[in-house]
Amino acid sequence: MGKHTYLPPACYTMSKDKKISFGQCLKDVKVSQVHSSNVKSLVSMQDLKLIGLKSHDRHILMQQLQPVAIRGILPKNVRHTITHLSSFFSSICCKVIDPIKLDELQDEIVVILCELEMFFPQSFF
Repeated sequence: MGKHTYLPPACYTMSKDKKISFGQCLKDVKVSQVHSSNVKSLVSMQDLKLIGLKSHDRHILMQQLQPVAIRGILPKNVRHTITHLSSFFSSICCKVIDPIKLDELQDEIVVILCELEMFFPQSFF
């Protein structure tokens, strides 16, 4: 009686220090104004959140900035899966997609989704 079982945090959760590191990485990145909004103005270090993102900013963050920002923050297996997902979205958002490559992309997304199901709870999907 009185004994509690505490579960460790999930592999994808970030501590406050990791959130600060992630936010600082995004705050320090420099991109051209043509490419994206001023990313450093979208990072709130007080709240440790991203604020005021437009859809294009979200695409840039997901496809290009997130894989760089999570280096050294998340465990290797989770980081690897998220990086592959970012790469997949970059591939399908290209102006020109090679029809021969579509079968490879379909096989790749199946593996990525299976890996995501291993790391994230069912409610995520």
